[in-house]
Amino acid sequence: MKLPRSTTTAVSILGALMLGLVSAVACGNGTGSVRVNMTCEAYCDQATECNDNVDFDNCVDNCEDTIDDCMADEQEQALDDLDSCSAESCNEFGACTVGAGLQCAFGV
Repeated sequence: MKLPRSTTTAVSILGALMLGLVSAVACGNGTGSVRVNMTCEAYCDQATECNDNVDFDNCVDNCEDTIDDCMADEQEQALDDLDSCSAESCNEFGACTVGAGLQCAFGV
């Protein structure tokens, strides 16, 4: 059964509006808790690989708290930095993490 063109257009518009609404609710005024959580989990996965003394859940909580305290205009860049740290080898991980912290705190 083929739907009339006006029906498919209306469904497409409704879908786009719903997607926009979900994005707005998820992101709010800042970067968005979903992005922060995903980045912190990836970062902490690597942190636990590089250091057996790191507790994953504690790391994620600390990471999310730190990003939430970050200046709003620096959050996105700090998250990008943490994403890149997640892909670094353990030898480079510590220095990369310091850079992300400086980005968050000072915009460096």
